[in-house]
Amino acid sequence: MRNCVDDLLILRRFDLRGRPARAPVIRSVIWSPLAPGWSKVNIDGAALSSLSARDCGGIFRNYRAFVMGCFDVPLDHVFAFEAELLAASIAINFAWQNGWHRIWLESDSSYVVQLLSSRSEQVPWRVRQAWQRCIYHISKMEFQFSHIFREDNQVADALSKHALGLEVDSWWTNSLSFCSLLVDNDCMGRESFRFS
Repeated sequence: MRNCVDDLLILRRFDLRGRPARAPVIRSVIWSPLAPGWSKVNIDGAALSSLSARDCGGIFRNYRAFVMGCFDVPLDHVFAFEAELLAASIAINFAWQNGWHRIWLESDSSYVVQLLSSRSEQVPWRVRQAWQRCIYHISKMEFQFSHIFREDNQVADALSKHALGLEVDSWWTNSLSFCSLLVDNDCMGRESFRFS
């Protein structure tokens, strides 16, 4: 039963006992910086619909939560899980190019986290070359990764959705106006909430 009066009246009419839905669990989500010398990158993929082009974005921050750079990359027509893999590959490539070799990657994709954990190269052929380059780069880095909830990945989510309107790869050395409030919230340790 959905905890409404209509359901209760119907159940009483048939002389049945209702079993109310359980109350949601509310979890506090706070972005946490890393140890000195490490950089954190949060990544995400996005799409307007299942048949549209996909895009990915990410943000690099140092151990004090200051923005080191962020990216938006429009992608061709790929599946959602391929967009998440490409987001990880692109982020690692940017880190490699900038000489950031102590990286902690956070993704809300359990698929990406599973593949990073196993260092598996069993990925779709369209993203295999980028993924193999990613695996090579992380073998030469101090690299960690973790799965996070979408609520803890708000800046990367905003960046990837912003890329849906772009036609070229973009890199910025600071946060953009549309996500600066989210970045500030992370820097100040403000919490958001996840309902499950």
